[in-house]
Amino acid sequence: MQVKARVKDKKLVSEKRRLIIDGAIKVFKKKGYHKATIREIAEEAKISPGSVYDYFHSKDDILYLFFDNYARAFFEKLRSLTPRSDDPAERLEVAYRAVLDVLMELQDQVMLAYTQARYVKKKYLRDILHKESEIVEYFQKIIEEMGKGPSDALMEANFLVFSGVFGVLRRWALKHHFRNEEIIEFLVQSQMKAIVQRIQKDK
Repeated sequence: MQVKARVKDKKLVSEKRRLIIDGAIKVFKKKGYHKATIREIAEEAKISPGSVYDYFHSKDDILYLFFDNYARAFFEKLRSLTPRSDDPAERLEVAYRAVLDVLMELQDQVMLAYTQARYVKKKYLRDILHKESEIVEYFQKIIEEMGKGPSDALMEANFLVFSGVFGVLRRWALKHHFRNEEIIEFLVQSQMKAIVQRIQKDK
């Protein structure tokens, strides 16, 4: 699904959408998605309310793009990082690090996408769930390559992807004690080792 803009200049669309999204994040964090208005978002973005509609049709478009940005960034990072390796465990770790990196980079967008998703229209929610399923399926295929474990590969993949959100959802408690890199390393060491050990033990 594509969020269409009235403006045709792709570079301008990208720049303005970034400003609007940054403004929306501030407003959503203060007031929540449901109570936020386009006027307030425009004020934070330092553009006129009418200009917002040149790049988005509604607040739903903005919230949808939070998750779309996450999914796109994950697969882009994955393409740049995934090793040409026959070892599925190595590919799984690289993929997991990629998803953790993106989650941390876009943590405000990810937090709002998860916590405010109930307000999104059904057509957008279906597409968001489809994008999330694509990420889960990517992990599922690698886990299946590693061999049969005590748990279903789909269950393992879902848990692995959702475990990555831990650093985002718990950031209020963790940010004063740990750097993002430390949280990522903890998750990689704890989750990756657990999956590998479960599969190897069951072989």
